[in-house]
Amino acid sequence: MNRPDNDDTIRLIANREGLIGMRGLQLLLKNKIFFFVVAIVILAALTCSKLYFSYHIVNQSAEIAVAQQYISIAQKVESGLDKELYARFLQNRGYGEDWERINDYLEQFREPSNALFVYTLWLDETDVSKVMAYAIPADIPSLPIGAPCTVPAEQVRQAKQGDSYYTGIIHDEHYGEYLSVGVPLLGENGEMLGVVGMDVSAENMGRLGSQVVKSNGIVFGIDILFAVFLLAAIFLLNQWYRHKLRMDLKESESVYMAELGKIIESMKLSRHDRLNHLQVLRGLLQMKYYDRALDYLKRMSVDSRSLDLSMRVQNPVLMVLFQSKWELANSKGIAIEYETDPDAFDRVDSMDLVKIFSNLLDNAIEAAEIYEGDLPREIRVVCQARKGRYVFAVENPACLSSRDQKCLFQQGYTTKAALGKHRGNGLTIIKRTAQKYNGDIHFQFEHGKVLIRITI
Repeated sequence: MNRPDNDDTIRLIANREGLIGMRGLQLLLKNKIFFFVVAIVILAALTCSKLYFSYHIVNQSAEIAVAQQYISIAQKVESGLDKELYARFLQNRGYGEDWERINDYLEQFREPSNALFVYTLWLDETDVSKVMAYAIPADIPSLPIGAPCTVPAEQVRQAKQGDSYYTGIIHDEHYGEYLSVGVPLLGENGEMLGVVGMDVSAENMGRLGSQVVKSNGIVFGIDILFAVFLLAAIFLLNQWYRHKLRMDLKESESVYMAELGKIIESMKLSRHDRLNHLQVLRGLLQMKYYDRALDYLKRMSVDSRSLDLSMRVQNPVLMVLFQSKWELANSKGIAIEYETDPDAFDRVDSMDLVKIFSNLLDNAIEAAEIYEGDLPREIRVVCQARKGRYVFAVENPACLSSRDQKCLFQQGYTTKAALGKHRGNGLTIIKRTAQKYNGDIHFQFEHGKVLIRITI
C-alpha cells in the first residue's frame, strides 16, 4: 500500500498554494496598477495632443480667414487703381508726381484695413519681386524703387501665373512677423502690370486667432470634460474590478479553507481509528492470540483500504481532495470510483477545481447517504482531458422530485432538510465557476441516478 503522508501533504500543499496565491495576487495588482498608470499617461498624452492640434488647426483656419479677407481688400485696391497712371509710372520708374499719387492712393487703404504695408510689386524673369510703390507707417524708413521684396519665390511664381496668393507667417528681422497676400495687377487691356500686395502683422493674426479660439471655447471645454470623465470611468472600472477580485478571492479562500478543514478533520478521525485498531492488535499480541491478530489485521486491510492516487492525479490539490472525500465516503459505507487521467488540469485554477469537486462530491455523498432505493450506494467520479477540453463529472444514486430537478441550480435551493445560510449555494458556485471558463454544464436524472457533467 503506497500512501502519501497526509499531514505533510496538506501542509506542503497549503504552503505552496498560499505562496502561489499571494505571489499571483501581488503580481496581478502590480500589473493592474501599471496598466492604470500607463492608461492615464497615454490618455493624457492623446488628450493634450488633440487639444494642441485643435488649437493649431484653429489658428491655421484663422490665418486662412484673414488671408482671404485681405485678398478681398487687395482686389478692391487693384480695381480702384488708375491703370493709365500706373502704366505711365512704370515707363520711367522714377520719383515724381505719378509715384506720389499712387502712394497716396495706397495709403487710403493701409490704415483703415489695419495693414502693415500696402504696395505694388514688379515681376521680372527672376523669382524675386521688386517694390515699386508703397504705403508704410511713418516710423519706417522709405524704400527705394525696385527694392527686393520678401515674398517667397513660390508665391512669386504663383503671381506670374495670374493667381492670387497668400503666404504663411514670414519672420523678418527688420519688420517683425507678418503674413503677405497679393493679387494680380492688370492693365486696361488685361496685360500683367505687377501685383498689389498687403502685409498683415502677426500680432493682428494672434488677436484674431484668440478670438476664434474663444469662440470655440465650448468645444475645447467639452474635450477637457470628456477626458476627465474618461479618466473617472477608468478609475471607477478599476475600483470595481479590484472589488470583484477581492470578492472572488474571499469566496475562493472560504471554499479552500473549508475544504482544508474537512480534510484535516477526516485525517484526525482516520488517525483515531487507526490508534484504536493498533491498541486492539497490541492486546491480541500480548495475549499471544496470533491467529486472531492475523485475522483482525486482514479485516483491517480490507476495511481501511485506501486509494493510490499519487500516480494517477498529477494535481496535488485534487489528489488530496479526492483522497479525503474517499475516506469520508468510506466511513459512511459509500464507495467512490475514480476515472482519472494523468493530467495536471492546470488550465483551471486549483481553487476552482476545489470549488467544483468539493461541492459535487459533498452533494453526491449526502445524497447517497440518505438514499433508500435499490441501487448500490456508489459514486462515480470522472476527471479526464479529451481533445483539449476537460470533462468533470459525478454520478450518484439519488431520489429527486420533479421540483428538485427543475430548481436544483437555483440560488439558495437545497434538497436537504437542515437548512442554513450556507446551504443551497454549492451548485450555484459550480455553475458560476464553469461560466468563468466558458464551460458547459449537463444535468441528467435517469433510473435513480444523478449525473452532473461539466465540460471546460
